Amino acid sequence: WPPLSEGSVNRAPRAPWHLARATIDGMQRSAGEPDNFYAVPELAAHYDADNAGRPDLPFYLRLAGRIAARRVVDIGSGTGLLCRSLAARGHEVIGVEPQLTMLDIARRQPGASAVTWVHGTAGDLPAGWAELAVMTGHVAQYFLDDEAWRLVLTQSRRSLRPGGHLAFEIRNASLEEWRRWASDEPGATSAGTVRADVHREGDLVTHADQWVLHGREWTTRETLRFPSWEDVIRGLATTGFVVEESWGDWTGEPITPASPEWIVLARSSGTGDG
Repeated sequence: WPPLSEGSVNRAPRAPWHLARATIDGMQRSAGEPDNFYAVPELAAHYDADNAGRPDLPFYLRLAGRIAARRVVDIGSGTGLLCRSLAARGHEVIGVEPQLTMLDIARRQPGASAVTWVHGTAGDLPAGWAELAVMTGHVAQYFLDDEAWRLVLTQSRRSLRPGGHLAFEIRNASLEEWRRWASDEPGATSAGTVRADVHREGDLVTHADQWVLHGREWTTRETLRFPSWEDVIRGLATTGFVVEESWGDWTGEPITPASPEWIVLARSSGTGDG
């Protein structure tokens, strides 16, 4: 594996892929606690439109087919687009999502009845059920320290049948991509504008987003982790996973120091009972 430099990087994680705007320094916390983007129905309703053309979803669909995963669990399934696409291709699918607003959107979509929806976390999945567990949309970066990372990996492994697989992606921190988000002006969304202030501390990045939509305004805030490659691999090894394949982008190129992503397919090396 290529050596990777210290540092942190991110975008607004599951907020629109192409919309982030940021100023790196001087973020101040506004009075009162800001809303969670995914808990605001008016914002969450535009999530799929603002993320149209995501390259990760076709990648994971092909991967599920290639490894012949009959049963798939999607951890942090959001509005359920991947779940519904998997079900349409004949997979049995469970989508687990902690944010009820997003889950309500998922349940209302065409094809949603073919998916089993769970309001909760990976710990709420049935044991020994799936051949494949996935974390898409950089969900793996929501676990903010080594302990939280090991916990979700342990819970994911418990959900898998012996020899089952886990697939996820994390952005390459060394590219410092957040510097390309910087702008003093709001960026357009499908139904309004958004501007983000971003603050980095160690391997954590916090973004506070100011949304304007149909004359209304919200401020949302979120923190994500950009772990080192060593942190990622150590967590996998200590929870019974072995890296089987990896890629540096959605076209399937190998990981290099310039790769935008670390996309990992790991295999459970034990019984899956955690």
